Amino acid sequence: MKTKEIKFKLVITFLLVFSLTSYSQVSISDLPDKEADPSAVLDLFSEGKGFLLPRIDDTEARDAIAVDSEAESLMIFNKETKCFEVFIADDWHELWCADYEAPECGEDIEFEYPAGSGVSVTYGTVEGQNGSCWMDRNLGADRVAESSTDYEAYGDLFQWGRLDDGHQLIEWTNSTSGSSVHGATGDLSNSDVPGHNDFIGNSESPFDWRVPQNHELWQDDNGSILNNPCPDGWRVPTQQEWESEIDEGNWNNAEDAFNSSLKLTKAGRRMFGNANLFNTGVDGWYWSNSIGAIINIRSKYLLIDDSEASSNEEHRRAYGASVRCIKN
Repeated sequence: MKTKEIKFKLVITFLLVFSLTSYSQVSISDLPDKEADPSAVLDLFSEGKGFLLPRIDDTEARDAIAVDSEAESLMIFNKETKCFEVFIADDWHELWCADYEAPECGEDIEFEYPAGSGVSVTYGTVEGQNGSCWMDRNLGADRVAESSTDYEAYGDLFQWGRLDDGHQLIEWTNSTSGSSVHGATGDLSNSDVPGHNDFIGNSESPFDWRVPQNHELWQDDNGSILNNPCPDGWRVPTQQEWESEIDEGNWNNAEDAFNSSLKLTKAGRRMFGNANLFNTGVDGWYWSNSIGAIINIRSKYLLIDDSEASSNEEHRRAYGASVRCIKN
């Protein structure tokens, strides 16, 4: 069963009441000198961005908001029910709910990869430890791995915190070699989106493709994930989630990781300085979204090779490593 694509047009008319010491109008816009409409106290305008209501995790959390409250017309989005809701007459009322049913783990999902390519891919899903649900292959992989050195299952190598903007794309020729689809540059980015598809090498501290660094990339902020390379509803796992797979799955090396439901591979990594592929077929590096604990300019990753499986590793964010998405 494929993930249902949500296509809808939503029009909500609402009134915001402010306690102001004056009766001036407010205009918030990404265009200079944009004035508020004469009929509005607050006028929001953008040619490329939306308006985000507060997103509440579940109905229990929603109900806690309204305790001892008489704030009629209070509005939220309930993530549990996928509904826009408004508080009127001492109760919550649904304005509109999305006709969406999340796929069960074990069902296929369909999404566009890479983003903006117009190419639709279909991946399977598998259950991991503690009821977690994972994609059955690395992002960019052609198939589920048939061995830990199955190069058709290696997938792509991402720099930590970057979108799937093309910098990660690798064409594998065998189990120990491949080449990048796009180029590499030493010009660092000062924004979250570099605006090109080159791999960004950096041999100087903080060894990141982005300077100054942004520790908020790939972090799950109440369902909103900055630069998430995974499709909607999926994300890069935490260090703790990798640790659970190791501990509960009794992983001691790369072979154990391959023999698990996740079928992990040893794609190696792409070097942070010269952008060359390294240790392909020898070890596997899988990013987590977790920030380094020892040196916070780094990030944590899963390392698997013939002698160990460890999720407590941390290294430079300009490295290129595999990404395996986990369901939110």
